[in-house]
Order: sequence, then structure tokens, then C-alpha cells
Amino acid sequence: MQQTQLQPFASQKPTIENSIHYLAHTFSFLATGKDTGGAFSLIHCYFRKGFTPPPHYHTLEDESFYLLEGEIDFYLADKKIKVHAGEFVVLPRNIPHHFELVTDTAKALMFITPSGFEVFFQEFGRPAETIDLPPIPSTNPRKEMFEAMHNRMIELGNVFMPEV
Repeated sequence: MQQTQLQPFASQKPTIENSIHYLAHTFSFLATGKDTGGAFSLIHCYFRKGFTPPPHYHTLEDESFYLLEGEIDFYLADKKIKVHAGEFVVLPRNIPHHFELVTDTAKALMFITPSGFEVFFQEFGRPAETIDLPPIPSTNPRKEMFEAMHNRMIELGNVFMPEV
């Protein structure tokens, strides 16, 4: 097995420079595939209730979350896992999952291994104006934007599940 060579880089925390607003959330990229030789990405996520993904699964990467604040219900295959601050959940590739915030907001570290999927958020997010939550969008994205997002998700190895 080939060893991935990680390059040292300065410690990271959420800043305007490494953050984006994605839908009604703020994501701060603490480490990306560029930083880790493709091994993983680490994203500080500040989530807002009501803007979470539909049921899906990843074919190329595992997703894990360490909850910093709030409470989130994760649905993994046919199981519901209630996660509180200080708890960690692993969402393995090829297993359908989604999540819903129980609290109005939540903060988590999202660990993606191997890296690659973080580019989706970077491509469809916009530069952050603050590391706090952005305003709630006043309009829905245009149909063309949803289609572009859906197509990019498929290119990145995601499969959407029919409503459960």
C-alpha cells in the first residue's frame, strides 16, 4: 500500500478566508484534499434547521461527524441515531443516510475520507460574509441550479434515494 505524504500546514480555525455560505449554512474548510494529499478533508459546519440533504449515499467516501453544539438525528439505513454535542457518528459509503437538526442550529466537524466531495460545497457555496450563519434565503434556487447540483452530485459518486 502506498503511503500518502501529508504536508505540514498552519493550524486552522474558521475564518472568513476559509469559509463559504452554502444554502443557509456556513462551512469552514480546515483541511482539504490539497492539504492532505487526498487522504481526507475536515470541515467545520454551522448548520441551520430545515436545510439538510435528502436521503442519499456516497459511493466514493465515508462521512463522519463530531458534534460540537446542538443535537442532530442521523438516519443510517433503517436506524435513527440521536447525536448530542460531544458525540461522533460514522456514515460509511454505500449506506443510505440523511440527517435532521433537532435544535435550531448545530455545529459539527465533518470528516470526509478520502477527500474529494468537499469540492461540491466549494463549487455551490458563495464566499462567506461572516463566520456566523447567513440570512435565510428569501427565494428558492432556480431549477437550473438544482439540476446543476444534482448532476454534480452524481459525478461525485452520490446516489439519491427515493423518499423514505
